Amino acid sequence: MPVKASANGVAIGGLSPEKAKEKLEQELGPAFTAPITLTADDVSVQLVPAEVGLKPDFEATVRAAGGGFSWNPAEMLHTLTGGSEVELVTLLNPTELTAAIEAVAPEFAEGGIDATVALDGTKVVVTPATDGRGLDVPLTVQAVSSAYADGEQTVQAVVETHEPAVTDADAARFVSSFADPLVSGPITLTLAQGTLEVTAEQLAAATTIDTTEAGDLTGTIDAAKLLESTAEAQKALELTEATDASFTFADGGVQVVPAKVGQTIDPESFGAAAKLAAMATGAGRTAPVDVIVQEPEFTTAEAEALGTFEVIGEFTTYYPHATYRNTNLGRAASLVNGTVLMPDEIFSLNDTLGQRTAANGFIDGYVISGGRLVKESGGGISQSATTLFNAAFFAGYKDIEHKPHSLYFDRYPAGREATIYYGSLDLRFQNDTEYPSYIRGYINPSSSGQRGSITFQIWSIPTWDKVTSTELVKSGFYSGGERVVKGDPKCEPQAPIRGFTVNWERLFYKDGAIAKREPFSWKYSAGDRITCEP
Repeated sequence: MPVKASANGVAIGGLSPEKAKEKLEQELGPAFTAPITLTADDVSVQLVPAEVGLKPDFEATVRAAGGGFSWNPAEMLHTLTGGSEVELVTLLNPTELTAAIEAVAPEFAEGGIDATVALDGTKVVVTPATDGRGLDVPLTVQAVSSAYADGEQTVQAVVETHEPAVTDADAARFVSSFADPLVSGPITLTLAQGTLEVTAEQLAAATTIDTTEAGDLTGTIDAAKLLESTAEAQKALELTEATDASFTFADGGVQVVPAKVGQTIDPESFGAAAKLAAMATGAGRTAPVDVIVQEPEFTTAEAEALGTFEVIGEFTTYYPHATYRNTNLGRAASLVNGTVLMPDEIFSLNDTLGQRTAANGFIDGYVISGGRLVKESGGGISQSATTLFNAAFFAGYKDIEHKPHSLYFDRYPAGREATIYYGSLDLRFQNDTEYPSYIRGYINPSSSGQRGSITFQIWSIPTWDKVTSTELVKSGFYSGGERVVKGDPKCEPQAPIRGFTVNWERLFYKDGAIAKREPFSWKYSAGDRITCEP
C-alpha cells in the first residue's frame, strides 16, 4: 500500500493489501454493520445494513487506496512516497433498501383528523382539522444511503404532510352556507288555518351533520322529527283529527260508529318548506305549507264489512247485599263498558279503572291483606276482575296476566277467578283474533234480602266454534290455624277457610273437534279462624 494511504481515517500505508483489508474490517467494520436508526419526531426504527441492501466493500476500498504490486517505476515511487485519504467504498442494493423503507413506512404514518361541525343547541361548534403525515420513501432511501456512506448511524426520515378529507376551509364554507343560517332564528310556516312558528332550537334538534364518503360535510333536517316537535303549537291551528270507526251498543246489539276524516299538515310540503326557509334570511324564512285530508286508519266500510257481532264470551257473578259492592262494582262495570279492543291489543283492568280512590268514584270495602279481611278504598273490586276474566276466558282470548285470590270464596268458580291490586296485581288479556271486539259491562244492584250481580259480555265475530272449561277438580284439602288479634280497631272476625289445589283445562273447539287445550292450576291458602279482642 502507498505509505500515506488511509480510508475513513484509518491508516493502511505500507501494509500489504490483505493486511490493509483486515485492518479496515477490524476498525471500520463494526460501525458499518451496526444498525442504523431511522427517526422522525417521536418515532424511530432500526435498520440492519446487511438486511436492507447495504454493506461495506473493503477490497474495493483497498484498491481505491492504491493497493497492489507493480514493476512500474512510477507506481513503485508512489508506493514508497505517496498515497492519500479515500472514502470507504459501500455497496447499495436499491431494490432491497426501498422495500425495507416501505416496510417501516406505516410506523411514521399519522392519519389526518377531519374538521368537524356540530350543533350544541343553537351554538355552532367547529373542531379544527389536523394534518396527517407519511414517509417520503424515495427521499428517505436517498437519506439512508447517503448517511450510511458517511458512516452515520442515525438518519432523519423524510416525512411529508397531507390535508385531511375535511379541511378547515371546508368547515368554514359549510358553516356559512348551512349551519349559521339554520340557527339564525325561527322560521314561520303559513297555512290557511294560521301560522306555525318553528324555533331555532327545534330546527337544531331535528338536524344531523355528517361527513360523506367523499369527504363532504352535509346537514340533514329530519322533517318527521321536526313536525312532531311542533305538535303542541299545531293545537292552535285547530285542525280536525281523523277518527277511526268504532262501535257502540244500541238496540240490543253492537252498532258501527262511523269514522270521520280529518285534516293534517302535509309532511312532504312541511319538509320542503322548512328546509327552504331554514336556509334563507329575512322574509325568506317564511314559507307556505299545505293541509291535506287525513284518512282514518279503520274506516266505516271496514267496520261494516265485519258483519254482525255476537257474544263470544260472557260471565256473571253474584254478591250479597252491601252498599260498597253496589258502588264499587257498578263503577268498575261502567268504566269497562264500551271498551273496544282491536286485534292484537292488550286490555288492562288497572289501566281502565285507574286508582280506586273516592275522587274516582270508589268507597271503602273489604280486601284480603295478610290472610285476613281489612277495609280499603275500592274493596270488593276483584269480583269485577273475576267476572271479566271468565268472559275473556270463554271468548278464547290470550291470558297475559291474572292471579286468583289467595283464599277461596265460594261465589267464584274455584281457580278460575282473579284478583287485582293497583300497582302490583293486574288482569290483562289480549285480543289475539283478527276481529275487533266490544266489551259490555253492567250490574244488577243488590238490595236488602236480594243479592246483586255483575256481568261482562265480549261481542265480536267468532273465531272458535266454542270455548269451554273442563270440570274444576279440587284436591289436597288442608286447614289453617286460629289467631287472636288484640287491640286492632280494624280487626274483622273471620271463619276458617279451607285451602286446596284445583286443576282444569280450557278447550277450544273448531269444526266440531277440540283444536287446542290449555291447562290451569292453582293452590289456595287456608284461612285462619280470626277472633278479635280489645
